[in-house]
Amino acid sequence: MATVLLVEDDRNARRLMTMALESRGHAVTACEGPAAASEALAAGRFDVVLTDLRMDGRDAGLDVVRESRQRQPAARVLLVTAYASADTAVEALKEGAFDYLTKPVSGEELALAVEQALADATGAEAASEGPDEDEGMLIGRSPAIRRVRERLARAADKDFTILISGESGTGKEVAARFVHSRSRRRAGPFVPVHCGAIPGELFEAELFGAARGAFTGAVADRAGLVESADGGTLFLDEVGEMPLSIQVKLLRVLQDHQVRRVGESAERRVDVRVIAATNRDLAEEVRQGRFREDLFYRLNVVPVHMPPLRQRREDIPMLADALIARHAPRGMRPRLSEAALVRLMRLPLPGNVRELENLLQRMMALAEGEVLGPELLDGLGGPGGEGEALSLARLREQDLNLDEALEEMERRLVREALDASGGNVTRAAELLGVSFRSLRYRLKKLGVKAT
Repeated sequence: MATVLLVEDDRNARRLMTMALESRGHAVTACEGPAAASEALAAGRFDVVLTDLRMDGRDAGLDVVRESRQRQPAARVLLVTAYASADTAVEALKEGAFDYLTKPVSGEELALAVEQALADATGAEAASEGPDEDEGMLIGRSPAIRRVRERLARAADKDFTILISGESGTGKEVAARFVHSRSRRRAGPFVPVHCGAIPGELFEAELFGAARGAFTGAVADRAGLVESADGGTLFLDEVGEMPLSIQVKLLRVLQDHQVRRVGESAERRVDVRVIAATNRDLAEEVRQGRFREDLFYRLNVVPVHMPPLRQRREDIPMLADALIARHAPRGMRPRLSEAALVRLMRLPLPGNVRELENLLQRMMALAEGEVLGPELLDGLGGPGGEGEALSLARLREQDLNLDEALEEMERRLVREALDASGGNVTRAAELLGVSFRSLRYRLKKLGVKAT
């Protein structure tokens, strides 16, 4: 049961919403406007504040949001409105609202929103009481990211293999670290392996280790990455890039918990939990014969899909605040202007959270003061920027044919990724959602040098 403060100036709507919540066991204090809500906030404690937006002929609900966050920061605030817009949503979320609902709202929708707000508050309280070092990871209040957090948290201490899928930049490694930090292995090592960055001829030795003299350059016995993760978690990023010859040997590790170094006949026992990630459709890779079916089923015990940012745009304000705080120059407290936040929420952001992070870093680097305005996004893609989609008119204006235009676009995107990664080709490949080998081929084809 929750204590709910309901602020609604329409008498009938207030009565129906009160009945819907009370029928589910919640204790409701109903107010007809911001003034009465202010008195209630001063007099009592509430778990959830539910307020209409449009009251007294203005967006007075935003005043209730602000006062609730000031007086009772632990309460989750829900905004209910028939006048929702992107700008309103941004302002409400920026002021600290947990979520907003658009009228008409059914009793079930209302009750579900309150339950989700309570679940979020409970999770935040538990996190603040525990020693979790990853507090703030997987940031967001959207239903999509909440489902991911819940699934990962449930699976964390079960020691089963997890396969995390999702587009480049959605936070697959963050999700893997989230699991590790909540598992019984949290005191052990977390060893990330980017499968697309290891040359094929070195893959076996890197992953499983090598004995002295096993090959030219093997001057001493060396443990592989699997052994390095003993007692902890091995994270195989972009596992779809792993050569077939190595896949069968990884399968043996998963089945028998044993590893054999290159050049040795003896096997060593390892206690490793494997989490894999991919931006490919591994089921399709299996059908095409590029990934072993038996390994796929071994990895896919607990499947988790990371949603792209376009499916959880309501999380952008929270993400932006956290990323700015993480990367802010020493002695500065940068903040996004409302106009800049609105524009960020409208950008396509195909690079997801990683692209958002890069954009914010660029904005802070170019800003003259602490307020990050929308002009800092000019020329960085999105509506009206250089990232605007190709059109026939643009081809004719620039006297290009289709192949030339596509090549120029590819060259520009590759250069942007290299700039954003500081010339790190592996990182640039991740930003572009391609393999290390694919980007290396493109660099040669396009005549672009990584600096």
